[in-house]
Amino acid sequence: MSKIYDALDAIFHPRNVALVGITTSNPHHWTRTFWSAMREFEFKGPLYPVNPHGGELNGYKVYQSVDAIPGTIDYAIGTVNAKIAPEIVKQCAAKGAKAIHFCTAGFAETGQEDVKGLQDELTRLAHETGIRILGPNCMGIYCPESKVSFDPNFPKESGHVGFISQSGGNTDYVIMEAGWRGVRFSKVISFGNACDLNECDFLEYMIEDPQTEIIAMYLEGVKDGKRFLPLFKKAAKEKTLVLVKGGCGEAGARATSTHTASLAGNHAIWETLCRQSNAIMVHNVEEMVDILVTLSFIPDPGGRNALLIGPGGGASVLLTDEFERRGFRLPRVTADIREKLMGFTQLAGNMLSNPVDYSQSMMDSGSLEKAVDVLTDWDEIDFCVGFMRPSQMPREAFAALFMWGDALSHAYDVSHKPVAYICENGIIPDRQKVIFELVQKMVASKKAVYYSFPAAAEALRMVVEYNERRRLPKT
Repeated sequence: MSKIYDALDAIFHPRNVALVGITTSNPHHWTRTFWSAMREFEFKGPLYPVNPHGGELNGYKVYQSVDAIPGTIDYAIGTVNAKIAPEIVKQCAAKGAKAIHFCTAGFAETGQEDVKGLQDELTRLAHETGIRILGPNCMGIYCPESKVSFDPNFPKESGHVGFISQSGGNTDYVIMEAGWRGVRFSKVISFGNACDLNECDFLEYMIEDPQTEIIAMYLEGVKDGKRFLPLFKKAAKEKTLVLVKGGCGEAGARATSTHTASLAGNHAIWETLCRQSNAIMVHNVEEMVDILVTLSFIPDPGGRNALLIGPGGGASVLLTDEFERRGFRLPRVTADIREKLMGFTQLAGNMLSNPVDYSQSMMDSGSLEKAVDVLTDWDEIDFCVGFMRPSQMPREAFAALFMWGDALSHAYDVSHKPVAYICENGIIPDRQKVIFELVQKMVASKKAVYYSFPAAAEALRMVVEYNERRRLPKT
């Protein structure tokens, strides 16, 4: 393992954590989020809250300064005012800390020279003392294995997705949205302004990390292009790499400079880099979540022949359009297979072609399972897409939604091919609640779930094309 791997792995697995600047008087203050997260995750090592007023917090002694903490510390989370950040770095370095994360904003991203100087001072101190700095202006580390988190609501189980993000808010979004759909993470880092540790350090670490199989990145710019380029290509070669590049247009570039003080770069260059490296470039974090779900739960189908099955003639037509315009093929059900289906399926109200509208037999779980079994055993099919559209159902029939969902879920358990499942979401409150419960049942059985026809078709297109490129002979 490289030096950067050893250094960062120690940061991801601290033995103790100091929370410097945590508010003790207001339990709803934003600084308490880190405290709540570490306690919710049941971090095994000592926690040292630090506040000049001292006192006690949830049974823990509050130290009036970093100097007052007994012994050494491994890792510190700084939520102090930007002006005293350099002094906190010195104190933590004197205590032997390997790293300090500054959630604090108000540095170079403001564009003001005086506070930009503060960030430069942090960089100088990192080089001078040997302590590594995360941020400033970021959310820091989430590592379920070591029970380190910056949000008490994140999943506690480890997974195989690593996520490197310049934006704290986008980090939260991806973890929560992907987490509710079953994706689990190995390591996540929100690194903000990157005055010391930057995207290259974290990318090099993720490449070497044996727990990480998929690397997702949200970038607004890079600090060291010469170092980044070969690392990016290596990551795409050795693992699956997914990128969202923020700040693509003129206004987006301006937003980038004021968000994390980064230079955005030309979007065409990033597209070319991803194409040449075989990285998956997506347009936004919503697409990133769909891609992570697809990569996590759908094995490479090996082809573009799809079977679409679910309730609704009009819905099946629209879903067919979404898949065909993205280059998928829907082979017509053969006469032999149709004859088998007719042996246990009523013809009135059903459409036994491809797409298969199975509206009138959805409640008959036995027939549905037989149908999926027969259809996915067909050699012409590479993968199956099941769909439901709760918003088109009348309220009186809404109680049947769970029975339909259970029937589909059990039917897909006997599928011979990879399966994607679409349960269209909407804004109708009573439907949203049931849809969420239904989706969670599907997620619990390790199924890929999507919320719209276009989102599912686009995610599957990108992943299928990615796998096709991987199978090409190397030149």
